[in-house]
Amino acid sequence: MKKYYKINEIAKLYNIKTDSLRYYEEVGLICPMRSKSNYRLYTLNDIYILNIIRDCLKLGYDTHQIKEYLDNRSVNNTIVFLKEEERLIQKQIQELNTTLSSIQTRIEDLNRTQYIEFDTCKIEVYPKRYCRYLKEKIDQDEKIDFLLTKLSESMEEDISVLGNMDSGSVVEYKNNEYVYTSVFILTQEEKHDFILDEGMYCTYTYSGEYDRTNQLFYKMKDWIKEHNYTIEGPFLEFLLIDIHETKKVEEYITSIHVKVKPR
Repeated sequence: MKKYYKINEIAKLYNIKTDSLRYYEEVGLICPMRSKSNYRLYTLNDIYILNIIRDCLKLGYDTHQIKEYLDNRSVNNTIVFLKEEERLIQKQIQELNTTLSSIQTRIEDLNRTQYIEFDTCKIEVYPKRYCRYLKEKIDQDEKIDFLLTKLSESMEEDISVLGNMDSGSVVEYKNNEYVYTSVFILTQEEKHDFILDEGMYCTYTYSGEYDRTNQLFYKMKDWIKEHNYTIEGPFLEFLLIDIHETKKVEEYITSIHVKVKPR
């Protein structure tokens, strides 16, 4: 077995640049020997140290923290080190489980769209829902997606667009027409901008192009009046399936909700 290794061999072994090895030497983490020609020669002891440096870097330690650990290595300090590594791994597991749960929910939601009853008004009961929203004039469909992206970037939650049915637009009746006034995303965060009250909602879900939406507001309004309900808030448009999930327009699914109460 070789006793000494050149810098290029060590760089290749650890898949790092030679500049990194020179930097570790500069800050005092390692101290390779020098050949008669002044080439750096790394021993097995240097390799042991580099293994420790690699593990410390994975934990996010800076060079000062790494040097402190290297200079004060003991069984107790190593236990502390490993416990910190355990904590970070547990955190990663928790984050992965949260992501997995979110993906599974979105798959279930997409699968459920196969059983949706289309093109009919009905009354459904919903719990209280917390929302973040962004109010801005919306004059084209493409802007809705832009604003939803802008809103999601401002939230602490990791918001995915694929299979996410918890976002949409607010539609209000102004100057004798229905206009899109803001976008919203349902949230689990403590911070929220408004609440969708629990209670009864008249809903209408359809597939295909969005060009039917505006006339449906009037159709739902007539149905609500005929069935002895009154409207209690703005219309909410949820894009259950859109361009993010499919490029087939016939697979688009839009659901319109509006809170109602009996007369």
